[in-house]
Amino acid sequence: MKSFCHYLFQIILLLFAVAAAFAGTGEWTVQGKVFEKGTGRPLEGVTVYLAERDTESSITESDGGFTLSLKHSGESTLIAAGVGFSKSKPLKISVGQPTAPTGIAIYLEPIYSMTEVVVQADRNQDRTAKTIISGKELASVPGSAGDPLRGMQALPGITTSNDASSAPAIRGSGPQDNAYYIDFMPVGYLFHMGGMESVINPDLVEDFNIYASSFGPEYTDVTGGIVDVRLRNPRKDRLGGKVNLSLLEADFLVEGPVTPTQSFYFGARRSYIDLFLAKTGELDSGVNYQQFPQFYDYQGKYIWDLTPDNSLTLQTSGAEDQMELTFTDEADMVKHDPIIAGDLNMKMDYHSQGVLLASRISSRLTNKFGLSHLQTLMEEFLTQIGHVNIVTDSYYLRDHLSTVVGDNHEFLVGVEGGEVRFKLDMDMTKVMPSDFNADTDYTSSARFINNDSFASHWWDLALKDRWRVIDGWTLIVGGHGSYESYFGRYRLEPRVSTEIVPVKDTLITAGWGQYHQFPEGFQIIEGMGNRHLGYVNAEHYALGVEQRFKEGWSVKIEGYYKNLDDVVTPNLVENYSNDGSGTAYGSELLIKKNRIHDWSGWLAAGYSKTKRRNEVTGEEFPYSYDQPVIINLVYEWNFLPKWTVGAKWRYQSGAPFTPVNSTYTDSTGRIRPVYGELGSERLPDYHRLDLRIARDFLFNTWKIKAYLDIINAYDHKNIAGYEYNADYTDRAPITQLPLMPSIGITAEF
Repeated sequence: MKSFCHYLFQIILLLFAVAAAFAGTGEWTVQGKVFEKGTGRPLEGVTVYLAERDTESSITESDGGFTLSLKHSGESTLIAAGVGFSKSKPLKISVGQPTAPTGIAIYLEPIYSMTEVVVQADRNQDRTAKTIISGKELASVPGSAGDPLRGMQALPGITTSNDASSAPAIRGSGPQDNAYYIDFMPVGYLFHMGGMESVINPDLVEDFNIYASSFGPEYTDVTGGIVDVRLRNPRKDRLGGKVNLSLLEADFLVEGPVTPTQSFYFGARRSYIDLFLAKTGELDSGVNYQQFPQFYDYQGKYIWDLTPDNSLTLQTSGAEDQMELTFTDEADMVKHDPIIAGDLNMKMDYHSQGVLLASRISSRLTNKFGLSHLQTLMEEFLTQIGHVNIVTDSYYLRDHLSTVVGDNHEFLVGVEGGEVRFKLDMDMTKVMPSDFNADTDYTSSARFINNDSFASHWWDLALKDRWRVIDGWTLIVGGHGSYESYFGRYRLEPRVSTEIVPVKDTLITAGWGQYHQFPEGFQIIEGMGNRHLGYVNAEHYALGVEQRFKEGWSVKIEGYYKNLDDVVTPNLVENYSNDGSGTAYGSELLIKKNRIHDWSGWLAAGYSKTKRRNEVTGEEFPYSYDQPVIINLVYEWNFLPKWTVGAKWRYQSGAPFTPVNSTYTDSTGRIRPVYGELGSERLPDYHRLDLRIARDFLFNTWKIKAYLDIINAYDHKNIAGYEYNADYTDRAPITQLPLMPSIGITAEF
């Protein structure tokens, strides 16, 4: 018995020793979260560990949270490290009985020389004549003032009329020949003041799909190109926003989650130069402003993830531009065309509301369905010329059903339709500028009156089959059918393209298609235009090859040809007729370096020719956007953490114009010009260097980005055209933007 008690006592002592040992070390839980410095965004996948014992570590969850279970008390050093971020500064913590630190917040600073990698599904797999580029890349292009749509003109095949306009002319077609989509639905207009600045908050633009020609059947009826813009989704992790100030405008954006499955953003912008200038003033000799040009715009989006496979989006956007000018007798344009004298009031706006339902019906079947309403208003009043008031209400429906059939076919059925209602109040001169006639004289023009309301509806059907014939060869076959009630005509147009991957990282593309476009509105209005006009028709061809290399390098070469028929021309009897034709052809080179380490950029070079022909007179001439050689060189260097510098140099051949060769005196005693052959002279070649320097200032939960753009850094006198004196005996050049700074500051929280 004594021996048993002795052993029992020994066991009890041993148990106490073990308990004492555990009591001496204990087990403590250290909790906290890791965020991105500057935005406060929670970081997932970051490793948090002790510097003294790196085996004791934790990986952060989607909310940035981490939990460390420690078995040792005392002082320790906490460190966080993640890919794309600098290692955190050592954080001293004290672990002891009975508690351990909780609620720790660690902020990691992003490594600025690394590329931000965002994995997203391509909205459209077709690659023929297509450029894909992010909004951030275009927003950082020097000279764009942070506006990605203005930066778009640095891409191949795109030009503009002058420095004051960013509206893109693509591969020999004018800006009016393009179609624009934002988040799957059509938009009213993309640029303020005819092209000065885009109507979209730059921070919201996620990426662009730009089809310069030969686009697929799922897009609407135009003869130019397609600009398909995707806006990003709202934040889901936290409430935040941005405030931006530049020399021209100010804007704000607020966004964040409403519930775990719902989020929103809303942003608005207004120009404010008019608030600091005198109420009235002089813009140019003989041109005064009564209200300095001003604009505003707004965008909103609300996303509700109904289920993991169904998402409902409510979206709204709008913009307004207005100005009031006075043309006095001192203005040269009034001396040439006296009826222009007087007050000019202009206003243009649009407001759009839409709903979009994106559904994954099964692993092989997806659908995207959208409904929207778009109202546009154009008001213009000039004392003697007259007035225009046009209100347009458009109702759109667009649906794309995609299904994977077997392993080799992806089939798309697209339906697009709607109705447009017009309300007109017009009393004005009939003459309108035209590429086919250089002499636009309002004073001698006949007048017309139209107070009418009418409606037109249309339906489009798109069928497309992406057929993977064999590995490395895909054939895309489709057709676009359409009907509209104004002309009461049906069209069926085939479109074919192919994509060949002969070896890894090499892509060969080719495409052909037929297209048509409805005439411009003023060309068909009763009394001013021709109610019986036909469509403008086009045929597109494209052939390209793209090669990708290591370290983010790629080279793309593409050639194209466009043939235009039934182009609208002025007609003395019918006002307008389909008696024009045209061609556009060229080749483009894009050498691009994506940012892998600390720099990125591209060289875009193109040679092209575009002409128009009047089939009645036989006159052939270069189109107004014919600029045979265009070169863009873009460079950005992250030379220090938080610092970037960039440069863009653009060269383009001078645009054609029609000179005044002599004069005559008309029956009223006015001196009138006699023009030479259409497009028989060219402006001097254009070239311009833009520079940019930007700096980020990071704080834990917010950041500031400041930039300085130097536009036309060497102050080259680029000429936009010529202004003639009263009797046309002399002309003076109209110069474009001089050396000019542009400053912007964005605060994000």
